[in-house]
Amino acid sequence: MNKKKLSLLFGIITILCWGSLATFGNLLLHLPPFFVLGLCFLIGSLPAFFKPREMFPGPKILLWGVMGFFGYHFFLFYAFRFAPAIEANLINYLWPVIMVMLSPWAFKGERLKLHHYLGAFLSIVGSIFIVMGKDVSFKSENLLGYLLALGAALIWPIYSIGKKKMPSTSPWAVGSFCFFSGLLSFFTHFLIEPRVHLEWHDAWKILVMGLGPFGVAFYTWDLALKWGDPKVIGALAYLTPVISTLGLVFFAGQEMTSSTLTAMFLIIGGASTGLLDFFPLKR
Repeated sequence: MNKKKLSLLFGIITILCWGSLATFGNLLLHLPPFFVLGLCFLIGSLPAFFKPREMFPGPKILLWGVMGFFGYHFFLFYAFRFAPAIEANLINYLWPVIMVMLSPWAFKGERLKLHHYLGAFLSIVGSIFIVMGKDVSFKSENLLGYLLALGAALIWPIYSIGKKKMPSTSPWAVGSFCFFSGLLSFFTHFLIEPRVHLEWHDAWKILVMGLGPFGVAFYTWDLALKWGDPKVIGALAYLTPVISTLGLVFFAGQEMTSSTLTAMFLIIGGASTGLLDFFPLKR
């Protein structure tokens, strides 16, 4: 299997892992968020310690990685403090679209075609349908939360594209991003959050999150970006809200409505349209 096909495989693994994040996060809502983040990041960094010589890149790349990892989650979790979670998450789900749209600005010779715009449009409409059946209203008093969520939606694609433009590093360097992001998360926890005592029924969920969405997913995302087209990988990420919603339906008791089904078809259509670069239509 060549690197181009491997990038698609790694992208799929990443999206499946991130799709489970909402389900596990919903089961850990009673714990302070930065306490959970700190543990998950540190667990995610553990595999890289088996490759210590490859774990720590130069200071510029390390700083960029920590800013991306910690900055994205800091903005997102603070958005949930100042705006309802559903609205904040809807804005956050714009990041794959932003990543696709930014690619031509970052890479010479890249340009967007009609199917890229169509895929982005279908994804946005689908995301709106996901929340149509819920009590959603964008209110001015939640403006700060909306802006923070938009900040998160901008940080992750900027980090991802910037990382691809930097000199190539070992995938194990992601472990250092996780390690220092974990330390910053614990620092934030001790500053603003109450102390907690971790119980076993929560510990195993955090362990799974640390190994999956905060472990395997970050390493495979790095490889997907390194070997693949950011437009294709970004379009694949349109599927994240679909997988998240399915997880909440099957494991967290969320109701499957007609608007949810419509959203899934739209987003899957958007992702499929965006993947035409990988599987070009023959004349």
